[in-house]
Parts: sequence; C-alpha cells; structure tokens
Amino acid sequence: MSGPELKPEEIAVIDEETQTLTRVRDQMLATAREGGVQTDYDAELIRLRDQIGEERAEDHAMLVEHMTRLASLRAIRGKGASAPPDPQNPYFAHLRLKEGDQTRDVLIGRRAFIDTAKGIHVVDWRNSPISRIYYRYEEGDEYEESFAGRLKHGTVDTRRTVTVSEGELVRVMVGEEVLVLRAGEWQRMRADQRQLAGGAGAAIRAPSERLGRSEKDQRLPEITALIDPQQFDAIAGERSGVVIIRGGAGTGKTTIALHRAAFLHFQDPQRFAAKRMLIITPGEALARYVSRVLPALDVGGVPIRTFPRWAHETMKRVVPALKKRKLTEDTPIGARRLKRHPLMVKLLEEEIREESRVFDEVFEEAGGEAAERAWVSRRNLPPARRLHAVDKWLGGSEGRALDPDSRRRVTRAIEEAQEALLDPVETWANLLTDRARITRAFTEAGEQFYTWEVEQLVETVSKQADDPIDRSDIDADRRAGIDGISIDDGDIQSRLDVDDLTILLRLVQLKQGRLVGPHGAVTYEHLVVDEAQDLTPLALKVLLDAANGRDTPVTLAGDTAQKIRFDNGFDDWDQLTRDLKLRATVLPPLAVSYRSTRQVMSLARHVLGDLAPHEPARDARDGAPVELFQFQETGEAVAFLSDALKSLMSRERTASVALVARRGDVADMYYQGLQRAEVPYLRRVRQQEFDFSAGIDVTDVFQIKGLEYDYIVLLEVTAEQYPDTTESRHLLHVAATRAAHQLWLLNSGRPSPLLPKEMLE
Repeated sequence: MSGPELKPEEIAVIDEETQTLTRVRDQMLATAREGGVQTDYDAELIRLRDQIGEERAEDHAMLVEHMTRLASLRAIRGKGASAPPDPQNPYFAHLRLKEGDQTRDVLIGRRAFIDTAKGIHVVDWRNSPISRIYYRYEEGDEYEESFAGRLKHGTVDTRRTVTVSEGELVRVMVGEEVLVLRAGEWQRMRADQRQLAGGAGAAIRAPSERLGRSEKDQRLPEITALIDPQQFDAIAGERSGVVIIRGGAGTGKTTIALHRAAFLHFQDPQRFAAKRMLIITPGEALARYVSRVLPALDVGGVPIRTFPRWAHETMKRVVPALKKRKLTEDTPIGARRLKRHPLMVKLLEEEIREESRVFDEVFEEAGGEAAERAWVSRRNLPPARRLHAVDKWLGGSEGRALDPDSRRRVTRAIEEAQEALLDPVETWANLLTDRARITRAFTEAGEQFYTWEVEQLVETVSKQADDPIDRSDIDADRRAGIDGISIDDGDIQSRLDVDDLTILLRLVQLKQGRLVGPHGAVTYEHLVVDEAQDLTPLALKVLLDAANGRDTPVTLAGDTAQKIRFDNGFDDWDQLTRDLKLRATVLPPLAVSYRSTRQVMSLARHVLGDLAPHEPARDARDGAPVELFQFQETGEAVAFLSDALKSLMSRERTASVALVARRGDVADMYYQGLQRAEVPYLRRVRQQEFDFSAGIDVTDVFQIKGLEYDYIVLLEVTAEQYPDTTESRHLLHVAATRAAHQLWLLNSGRPSPLLPKEMLE
C-alpha cells in the first residue's frame, strides 16, 4: 500500500520493484523444488552453449560470462552441490543498462542466478564484470566495460539499491531519495532524514547467534550494497603483497579488509582456504564480531585472533618448552617501552649475525679454509638453513675431500653451532639482560632512553629467565617450593608478557627462516591486521613474515588518529615502512566517513586538534547535534541519564547504547547508580564480553575500540579525565566516533579543555 504523499512515478518504481522481486523469488523457489540446487556443471554448460544460438545478440555476453563462471567452478569443485541463492534475500541492487537501442535489466546479489528464458539475470558481486558498473557508476553515467572479452559502451539508465527482508521489499533507494515501507504503508524520506527519525539500528551489528529481547533476531545489514567505488577497487584490486588501507573512523576499513578476504577466497578457494588465512583484531569483542560477519560473506572457519592470543598459541607450537608459561600485563613501564621500541627489529637481526659470526673461526679451525668458506659464504641464510647447507656441503665432493679428522671436527662444529644458535630463549635472555649492549645500541642509533629503563628491562628479564623451560617432566615434590606452592603457578616473575612472545617469535623466524617447531610451520596465504596502528613494529614484522612468500596478499588496516596504545613505537605509516624495510601498496585514505554523522565527526576532529588529518574524510550524512549536559554532582547526572535511557528503551526497543568512561571506576559508579534507578537492559562490560544485542553497555574506551553503537554517551568528559594531552585527544576521538546516530557528553566536573568553546557557552 502506498502513502498518499507519494508521486505517481514513485508508486511506479515500487510497483516495478515489487513485481521484479516476485518474479525472481518465484523462479528461484521453482528451481529449488525441481532440484536445481544440485548443479551438474557439464549439463549446465551444454545448455548455455545451446542457448547462445537461440538468444538475442545482446544476451550473448551475459551467457558467455555465466559459462565462464560455471567452468571455473567446475574446475575448482568438480560435479556436486552448489550453494543456492536465497529467495528470501536474492539481490540488493537493480541496474537497467542501455546499449544503443537495447536495454537490459541486471540484478546484483551474493550468488548468481541466470535464467534467460524468464529474463532473470542475477550476477555475483564478487566476480561479475557487470557488478563493477553498480559500484563505479551513478544513474545517468555512461560506461565502458569489457564483458566476456567484448568492450561494451552504454548508459546506466536505472540504478537502485533495494532492501529485501524475509522475502518482502521494504526499502528502495534511488539516488538520495528513499522509499520505505512502514506499518504497511510506503513513505518517502531522504537518507539524512532517515537518521533524524531515530537511532535504533543506525549502527551495523554482527549477526546474532541467539534471539535477543527484540521480537526478531538482529542480523547484519547488507553492507555489500554500501561499498563505494574506492572501496570496491581496494577489495578487488591488487592481489599480491602488502596493501595498507588507511582512513578515519567509520570509513569502512574493516569492511574492506573482510570483503577482500572473502573476495580472495571466492576467486581461489583452494589457495585461500579458510584455515590458510588469519585475521588479527584489536580485541576479543571485534574478533567475535568478525567471526559472525565472515560466514555472511560465505567464508567460515577463518582463524580470528587478537595478537596476544595468536602469539601465545603460536609460541606453544614453535617453542613447546614455554607452553607452561602464563602471560602477565604487569611489566614495568620502562622495560615495556624498550621491548616495544622500533629499534628492537634491527637489534634482534644484529644479535643473530653476532652469534653466527663467532663460528667463523670455529669452522676454520675445524676444517681449514674450505670449511670456513662453506660457512661464511652462506652468511645471508638463517642459521638453521645455513647449518643444513654446510652439512650438505660436508656430504658433497668438496667436503668428502677433507681428511677424516677434519670431517669429524666439522661435524662437531655443526652440532655445537646448532646447540648455540638455534635456541631463541637463550638469545632472548642473553640480549635483554646485557646492559652494555642495549645501552650501546640505543646510543648509536640516537634514540632517547633512560638508564632506569635499561635497569628495569634487565631486572625484569633476569627474573623471567629464572625458569625458562617446561618443568612438566620433574616430579611433583621437586616442583613444589619450601612453602608448598607450585613453582609453575607461584612464581609470577617467571611469566612472560606479550612483548616477550613477540621477541621470541621473531627470534624463531630469524634463526629458522620461518615460524617452525616440532609440530610444523605456521604460515598463511592471506593475513588481515585490523587497527594495525596499535601493534608494535616488531609484532607487525612477525605477522608479515608469517605470510607464505613475498607476494602473499596481506591487508593492514588502520588509522593513526585512533591510537589507544602510546608506547608501541608506531608513529606513522611512512616511518613503519622504513623501520620494517617494507614494500607496500599504500592506498589513498578512504574519502567518506559512513558511521558517524557530520555533527559527531566535527567534534571528533576538533578534539584531535593538530593531530587531525589535513584532508579529513567527507561526512556521509547529517544528524542530531552533539549535546553536552553539565551537572553539579554525579548523582544528578545519573538521575538525568536514567530518565533519558528509560524513555529511549521504551520508544526504541532495538537501540544499542554505550555509556563510555575513560576509567573503569567511573564506569562502575554510573553502572551502580543506573542499576539503582532500575534502568532496563543494562550491562557492565569489563573484559570485552559484548554480545552485540540491543541494550545498554557500560564500559570504558579501551574496551570499545573498533565497535559502533546507535547512541554513545561519554561519561565525565572533564578536565581530570581528559586533560590537554596527546593521549586524551586520541582516546576522546575514538570514544566519540563509536556513535552512528547521536552523541551525548555528561559532566559533573570542570569540562575538558579539549571541547569547543561554543559547546561550553
């Protein structure tokens, strides 16, 4: 039913799209009933070949394109079952292309469905050349694209984005105009007005694994339809080497990275099998989010880890002697900063060379000039491979020419070198407890450091190195101390931090040439590192070298304006590429900010001040003004907020809200006050236990990184919590830009100096 305010041409659009959807759904359902979901590729190819001779010339390119796709699928999978298109959500876009006097309609979806007899052409966005027209051209644009080897010229006569929910057409977007079905009646509203009508559902949600308190399970919106031309080029462009995706908050970096993984998997599912890819996220919450999104993109089972979790799991595989070690976050600040310093990348490489150089003389004494030459000439190889090469040389003609005593001495030298050079734990302990070596390295590099930091590092690692081996083979009596406490559990000083794991993993790579241990090698065909700016250069180096070859595609996504780690040695992308000697394709910053409104982003950029990018992303939409509410004391603020939240939850039952403090104690204070006020659907999130359902999460800025909500309320944006420091600017920027619809700031103290003056008047 159409509302009375709609124009005749708008009613005609709705009627046309409704009829198109009905026709496509009916044919998909009929095909499924006839057993069409079981694809016999050979029979289908023969049918399409015969059909080419019968169809109109303008349909030939479409049919050839579909035959090419089927042939590719047959080569990959052979005969068998093919995942069917979903009649409940068959496509998300409608194109009408005009080529000369001919026009044809093409629908864009996640799976192809071609039935030329019925005039139905649904193409797959991931591999169809025609889908490029949808992503790259606007309605009325002229295009020139190659279809099935033929160059085609034409005009985009119609370009519509449609939303289908449970088989029903509920929204049609034509340019900036939006037609929406509400309460059984079609209404017209502009895209920006849609957000002003309310915030529920403004934020993208991960697909839910269970029914929440709302009447329907909340599913991830069809984000594929929202990808712009710049994003599409990043997804489907360069397929080898490192690609760096930059962009401000809400510009779609994570979306692009995930779609790129899905695109690679679709193009070559054998090479880019799920188990051969790795996705690193900044927190467990975002890891859970991604784990729910990827199956919606037809990629399930990809390992998704935070870096600390991945490093811990990988260490157990490549250095089993450390598998009993637990992790600690209590490393002194000075020791932590030196471990994370970019100089550590170079320092470890130099240490490996110094260790190996000691054996130049050993091999000369063992087997003379020939043995020394065999060892020294292979200096560019990692020690493990170098020793293997020398051992192989010893078994060759030149090695066999040595006298028996010399051969035995060279064999002993190889064994001695293996014991001395291949233990990463020994190198870690020796290097990080060598005051003179560390001091000299930082001094020669011109890097700032303090003597007390070096002392902290040496003292910390000395204690950590007291028990560097797996003691599981020692009997229980010997493993218990004089106080009866287990040595393994009681000696907290012997625990490792994530930076130790990073250093040890890098040493394994430098010594072995790759991450390898008794249980095999750890390598990947594709890696995605989200929020890369919060990892150390050394951690990124470890991940990059876990890629299976120089041309292995790697996606690094991040935004230096959203840093929440300030002692990790990552300053900017240019410096990173220099520190790591990294050859990478650095894409231009993403140009459009989709998540937050113009009003939210205006405040977020003001907060950054001089740290803001010189060419910020454009804001996609308008929204509600950012409001600052000032109170005399916290109880008054809690009372005001409780009334506002109760009202919101009664009106917008599916809204997602986050109350974000800088510190956990402030979050606790508000949570307890709101509990007392009996605010419904309230959750206190302390350790990333987000479930992405509707309701109100009370948390801190370090927990919420990478997520988004319909509404964000920042708690106590005061001078005490957010003074004028670089760290405060970054954290306040990150917290504000989690808002997809509306942002409030609450204070019961003196406002932060980072806020604009006009807000304080």
